[in-house]
Formats: sequence, C-alpha cells, structure tokens
Amino acid sequence: MTQHPAPHSPLLRWLPAIAFAYVALMMLARAPAGPELLFALGNDSAMRLVSVRDLLAGQGWFDLTQSRLGLEGGFEMHWSRLIDAPLAGLVLLFDLFADRLHAEARALTVWPLLMLAAVVALVTRIGTALGGAAAGPVSGALAAGMFWGDARFLPGAIDHHNAQVALLLLLLWGVIDRRDRRVLPVAAGLALAASLAIGVETLPLLALCTFGMAGFWLAHGAVERGPVLRFALGAVGGLALLFPALAPASAYAGGYCDAFAIDLALPVALGVGAMALAAATVSHRPLRTRAGVLLGLFAGVGALTLAATPACLSEPYGALDPYLDARWMAFVREARSLADLIATDAEPFLFGYYLLGLATLALALSYAWRRRSGAWLLVGILIGCALAIGSYQLRGVFALTALSAPVMGVTTAALHRGWRDGRGTGWGLAALAFTLLALPMSWVQLSNGAETLTQHVARSGNATPAAPDRDTLACFTPGAMAALAALPEGVVSAPSNFGTRVLLHSGHRTLSAPYHRNQDGMRAQLEITLAATPEAARAALQKYGVDYMLVCLKDPELSTLARAGFDGFGYALESGAVPGFLTEIPTDAPESALRIYRVN
Repeated sequence: MTQHPAPHSPLLRWLPAIAFAYVALMMLARAPAGPELLFALGNDSAMRLVSVRDLLAGQGWFDLTQSRLGLEGGFEMHWSRLIDAPLAGLVLLFDLFADRLHAEARALTVWPLLMLAAVVALVTRIGTALGGAAAGPVSGALAAGMFWGDARFLPGAIDHHNAQVALLLLLLWGVIDRRDRRVLPVAAGLALAASLAIGVETLPLLALCTFGMAGFWLAHGAVERGPVLRFALGAVGGLALLFPALAPASAYAGGYCDAFAIDLALPVALGVGAMALAAATVSHRPLRTRAGVLLGLFAGVGALTLAATPACLSEPYGALDPYLDARWMAFVREARSLADLIATDAEPFLFGYYLLGLATLALALSYAWRRRSGAWLLVGILIGCALAIGSYQLRGVFALTALSAPVMGVTTAALHRGWRDGRGTGWGLAALAFTLLALPMSWVQLSNGAETLTQHVARSGNATPAAPDRDTLACFTPGAMAALAALPEGVVSAPSNFGTRVLLHSGHRTLSAPYHRNQDGMRAQLEITLAATPEAARAALQKYGVDYMLVCLKDPELSTLARAGFDGFGYALESGAVPGFLTEIPTDAPESALRIYRVN
C-alpha cells in the first residue's frame, strides 16, 4: 500500500484552505448583496430556484412538472430532486434568521462555495495520490485559483454542474486510491450513482472511470477483487436506493436518456454488476480467462441494452425539432464547438481552456509512460475525453478544468522541489510559469492587456460561457420585474432567455425558456417572434392565448437571429415598430430597458 505522509510544513498543509478562503472572499466581495443576487442569476440557476420554490410550496416530490412554462399544462423537467432537496434545506435553515428572499439569497451564496470547497479538498486528495504529500496541497490551491471567477462556482450558481464536478472527482479519487482506503471504492460507487441521478452531462467521463476500475482488475487480478466488489456495492446499492427515491413515474416507462430513467439506471447497474460477478468468480484465473469472462458479460449487458433500453445509445438532443435546431440550438454559446469559436470573434481567453487541456494531457501521458502508472493513464484518458467533449461543445470545459488541476499541481510541486534542491533558478521560474498557466486570470490578462479577471467578471457578467449576458441582466431589474409581477396573472410571450426570469419574479406563465423538453412552447414563441407580418403575429398571439409581450431593448437574442436571416415581428418590435394591438404598460423603472406590452 502507498503511504502519503502529511506535509512537514504547516503552511503547505493549510495551503488549499488558505487559497479557498481567499478566492471565496473575492467572490463574495463581487457578488450582489442580499435579494439583489436573485436578479443576477443565469438561466439554469433561476430555473433551479423556481423548482426549489415549487417544492417548498407543496409540489409533489415526484412531480417535476413546470406548469408555468410552455403551452398550457407545462411539461416534465429533466432535473433531479437530489439537488433541489439540499437547497430547500438551506432555505429553510436560513428562514430561521431572515425573511424568505434573504434566506434564498444566503442559500444561493452558500451552496456553490460548499461545492468549491469539496472540489478543492478532492483535488488535494487526488494530487496526493498521484504525486505525494507535497503535490496534494499545491494541487488543491491551484484548483481554487482555476475556478476563481468561474460562473459555476460563483454565488448564485445552483444548477447542478458544480455538484457534478465534485462527484466526478470523488469517483476518480476512489478509483485511483482504491487499495489504500477500503471505504473509498464504496464512496466512488455512490458518487457514480448520485451523478447519474443528477444528470448525464459527465456520462462519458463516469463510464471511463468505471472502465478504469475494470482495467485495474484485468491488469492485477486477485489483489483488485475487494476494491471492485466494494465499488459495485456502492454503485449498484446507490442506484437501487436512489432510483425509487427520485425517479418520477415516467422514468419507469423510460424511452429517454436526458435524465435519470430506467434506460440509464438498468444498463449501468447490470454493467457494474457484471464486473463484480467476474471479480468474485475468476479473479485468481489467468488474464486471458478474466478478459474473456468480463468481455462476455459486458457483451450480454450490451445486447440486453440494445434490445430493451436503447435510448442512451443516441445523442440526447438527437430528437430536437430541426426548426428549433436551426433557430435556437445553433446560437447557444455553450453548445458551440471549438471550430465555431475559431471561426468567430470568440474572446481569446476561452482558448486557454483548450491549451491547458492539451498541456495536461501531454503531461499525464508522460507520467503514465515514465512511471508505468495505470492511475496516470486513467487521468490522461479522462483529460483527453474531456478535451474532446469540450471541443465538440464548449460546455464541456468545466470538467476539463477540474481534471487538469491535479496534473498542474503535481508538475508545479516537482518543479518547485527541483528549485529547492538547488538545481537552478530555471526550475523555480518553470514552477511559477506553470502556476500562472493554470490560473484563468492569467489568460484574461494576456488576452485583454492589463484587465484583471475581477474586472472582466464585472464587465461581462462572468468569466465562463455559462454567464448570463450583461445586457439581458440590465433589463430584469427589481423595478421592472415588480411591475410585471403586479399585473394580473396571464401568459407571457418573450424571447427564450427571458423565460426563467419571468417564472422567478412573477406568477405568470411564459411560453419559452431554453430547455429542450419544452419544444412545443419554444416553437410557439418563435412563431410569434419570427412572424413575417404583424397580422401573422397577432394570429399566433391569439392562438396561444398570450396576454403580455416582453421586449428588452438591449437583448442580443433577436438581433443575433436577425443577423442569421431569421428576423420578423419580434425584431421589428424591439426596433420600435409597435402595432396597434399592443399597448405599452408603464414600469416606473427608468434604469431598465424592458418594455411590457399588453395584447389587446
């Protein structure tokens, strides 16, 4: 067993905590105070808070319907109560000390910082497992800096991505340190089950970690029998507990894989169970026998999956209406590829994520080769997969950053050790260069001159592609939303990026918000927005029972569509061409560019 003694220097041992505390204070200093935070949320965080409010207001635990979004009756969201529950608990806790809005704001502040603390602690453990006692604290401190300013860990980030990062790291730690701590494989299995229950964004990375556990068993045989069985206990047991505890009725019927359903849970449970069966029966047999048995069992699970639950074999957005694909998904920044970023005027600092991924991929594979280390090979494969996912869709870079942190930490610690041992100042300078390479604020300074990351966050809303547009936020001010909320409840027509704010700050129903399960509502909204004439728009408004229309004079969504050739009624309205069947409602909010119209 590998032993990792504690660092001798107290400062080194506390370095991750010091770095986290500093980063957390900087984030808190830039965050809006109190309930103002609720007006600075991104779409997913706003939608999550709506779900939490619904739960606290008495909506059924298994009822995931968003009845105020889309066409009449709403639709079932694909998100998990596993995130709603702790957030609701935090709100109820802070209710003891403040009114509900302040309680919500405090919950929105605490949750992402808790997730960041977990990520820093887990990266510290992974760095220690890979590089020794000194590398762990350096890795954790770098992780804090690497997520400084990242929208997924700023106050207000309560969607689910930060929790998925933490669970992926727990799974990875449990796999690579599986033989040093007996409970870790169980925790890793539980992390796999919990992450699948939350969402499928990291599914390829979770699968690679699981295959990594199988690969270690194939390579080493009997010594890996215990870790594999404990991992299976955590994963299969976790799925057996979480599925009935979380899955709505539709999940039992299946037919989809964008959420926790039988199509996802059953193949994973059978696959991990097959691995455990092989480990229990043939661990002492030769490699050829082990490989043959495992491949045979996996083939059986694969055949059963193809026959009974094939939904997860296709891309989650494969069933998206082509009309929406051309007029919505094509313009979603997070869904853009690296090729799209290169071809357009993307902010240069975004490419730092990919350069970091390439650097850490090369380093991890180099360590794997020189040290003949399966753990390093697994890390390299994961980084390569995350880099591929991030190149396909920009949203994947959040996992790439987390996986890169321990690699940078191990390398920086090794370079510092070389400098400390008197090998020359070049080693110290190299350690400093690697530290700067790991920190996004360095990329911003290189791409924007003297601008700091904090200034960049203040200017653009956040430092990652998940951030809400600052012009959009300028429309949804407290005064403007108070005016909307004061109107008799009705149906609102507004661009998709407005939908979650309408739900969060009023009691109205809105046709559209950027969620792929709301295809009927999004198409209805686009029929209104892109209507060729005011008469066609009026007919669509009447068809869908719309009472109010919202226009934000600074909103980029309609102008982006117009530049791509999809202009129409909504763009004309935003430009000031108001037809007679719309009456503007005063807002008493001169600071806002939002315009509210009543449909006559």
